[in-house]
Amino acid sequence: MSCGERLAKELREQGYRVTPQRAVILETIAHMDGHRTAQEVFRVAGERLPGLNLATIYRTLDTLRAASLVDLFDDGGGVTRFSMRDPEHQHGHLVCRNCGKTLTLDPAHAASLARKITRETGFQISLDHLTLAGLCKACSRAAEEAASSS
Repeated sequence: MSCGERLAKELREQGYRVTPQRAVILETIAHMDGHRTAQEVFRVAGERLPGLNLATIYRTLDTLRAASLVDLFDDGGGVTRFSMRDPEHQHGHLVCRNCGKTLTLDPAHAASLARKITRETGFQISLDHLTLAGLCKACSRAAEEAASSS
């Protein structure tokens, strides 16, 4: 079974129709490395399916997220990125609010934090795609230097 066939089967199992647009968009995301913007998906999928429009990309990405096939990732700068959901390789992100640098969060750290929060509050954290915002080492150092020189 090809990648596209497997993904289409998963989409059907979630109760969604597999249209040509959905199939191409889903397969495009699956074959793109990392986290991609809707514009990037539009550019690549549009090469395979001329006439595809950006509104269709956004609607399909929402559908794929609802079907638990893709994850959203907000880069902290107002840009939403998408990637295939991979339950076998959960990961998170550390995003610098100042420069936008993104680091991968070790799943063990995220799991430890989630367990602590659950013990203290009873709240169950979803670790499918955790994003934490703050300052990277360089921006934090620059902020400290600026504060000490004032």
